[in-house]
This record gives sequence, C-alpha cells and structure tokens, in this order.
Amino acid sequence: MHEYTHVDAALLHGEIVPRAAPAVLRGVAAGWPAVQRARASPEAVCDYLLACDSGQPVDALLLAPGEKGRLFYGPGMDGFNFARRRLPVAQVIEQLARYSQFADPPSVAVQSAPVESCLPRFGQENRLDGLLGEFDAPARIWIGNAIVTPAHFDESDNIACVVAGRRRFTLFPPEQVGNLYIGPLDYAPTPTPISMVDFSAPDLERFPRFARALEAALVADLGPGDAIYIPPLWWHHVQSSAPLSILVNYWWKSAPQHDKPPQPTPMQALTVAMGALRALPPAQRQAWAALFGHYVFDAGVDPAAHIPAHRQGVLAKVRPP
Repeated sequence: MHEYTHVDAALLHGEIVPRAAPAVLRGVAAGWPAVQRARASPEAVCDYLLACDSGQPVDALLLAPGEKGRLFYGPGMDGFNFARRRLPVAQVIEQLARYSQFADPPSVAVQSAPVESCLPRFGQENRLDGLLGEFDAPARIWIGNAIVTPAHFDESDNIACVVAGRRRFTLFPPEQVGNLYIGPLDYAPTPTPISMVDFSAPDLERFPRFARALEAALVADLGPGDAIYIPPLWWHHVQSSAPLSILVNYWWKSAPQHDKPPQPTPMQALTVAMGALRALPPAQRQAWAALFGHYVFDAGVDPAAHIPAHRQGVLAKVRPP
C-alpha cells in the first residue's frame, strides 16, 4: 500500500484520489490538540473530550464480553449482537474508564457521531484545514475500546484519522466481493453489507474462497495522528484493540452529483437491477451485461455521439467523464 507524508490538497486530489487505491497518510493529524493529548495519556484525551462535550446524545453500541467486540448478527441472524443506546459522550467516557479495569470487559462503540453537534469545540480545534478542498465533508467521530467492524464498503470517498489507540485496517479491492461471503444486502449491523467471515478465526471449510481474498488483502496499522484514504467500494475490516480508541472520519462524494431530478444511489440501482435481471435465462443476462457495459461502464465511449443533440433524450443527461 502506498504511504505518504506531508499530504496537502494538491497531492490528495491530484495523485492519491485518482489512483483509486487505499493510501496511508502518515502524520496528517499529528498537530491536532486531541492527538497530542492522546499521546500524553488516555486520561488527558478523555479530559479533553469531556471539556468539549455538548451533552447531545450519540448512538452507542454495547456488546457483552463474549462477543469479543465484533459487531455482528445475533443467533439465527434474528437481530444483532449489541444493544443500542442514546448516551452523551461524557457517559460513554465514564463507561470506558470503568471497563478499562476489567480483565474481560464489555465493548462500547460510538459509531459515526456528528462532531458538530456532540463535540463542537473538538470540531473547531481539530481540523483537516484545506485538505478536502471544495468538498463538504462534516467530521464524524468513533469512540470505543476493543471493537471489530466486519469488512464492508462505503459509497463515498473516506479519510479516517486515528486520534487515540491503534487501528488495523484490512482492505480488499471491489472485485473480491465473491471471495468475502457477503451477508444480506438489506439487513446488516452496518449501513452497508458485511462479510460473514470472522477474520480472527476464519472457517475455511465454510468459506473456502476467503483464502483467495487474503491473497489480495492490503493491511495498514495506524497510530495517533495517522490517517488512511479509502476509495468508494473498497471493502475494509477495522479492528481496534486498546482500552480507548478514537477515530475521526470524513466522507465525501468526488463523483458529479445530479440533483435534478433526484437520482437513485448506485446501491439502489444495484438492487433494482438484481430484481429485474437476476432471474432471466443466462443468455439474456449476458446480453443485458453487454448493454450495461456499453451504456454505463465503458468510459471511453460516448453512446450518444452519433445522435443529433435534440434527439439524444436520456443519453444527454449523463455523459462519460
């Protein structure tokens, strides 16, 4: 995996993002006050978070010790293996401090809380000034102890900055989807589907193709101040092991957005296409694959170039980049 230091907006948007591959951004957040406190001690960064807390409740997930911090389904896939609570950050910090004394603690995870509402001072003092350029990317914070987020993808570009603790990211290119044994598309403990494989003890009899996925895996270990860029649709498994782990991330859409009329998301388009095409005979599916390739995926061809402008219809609305 490529690693960069001294990353600025020109390097990020001129080289890193166009490569469409994950990249480690060492020291991007090293100057943040929160990172400096985290390097001093867990107590110092916790005191800082408490001073920044607005009291606005955030989503907190609570897992029993036996789950080993892995966010997953419950027995029989009827529900999930965690309880969800709405708590202020201060109460989450109190729980983490208490659990840090346990030999086998429960797991606590604040997931994707909007910094602007729950920790406004934190957001003002810890920023990626100018790095994201023109893109509107509100900061979101993740706070917990030993948490494992199964391999999943995001539909947006993502920069994730480690503030406290250490995190291991294991990443797979989109074409590894068939080797990751993805669960239900419309029912998952994360906003997008997850791999059913337990990375800590993969069952290769049940999931034999996972061995092929591991051959394509990229691994990044990040400490306080480090960040990672993850392109859209790259699968990523995230593991934190410290008694206190804090991460801030930014999602943004680098592809053009078409607001009029409202467009379905790519994930919605996928599910609609599955319902319309998956049950067709193989020859027809292959024929539709050719049409999709021509009209959707072949960026080197303008399928409307030979048609007079006033008769291009729907083809005029979205042109190849």
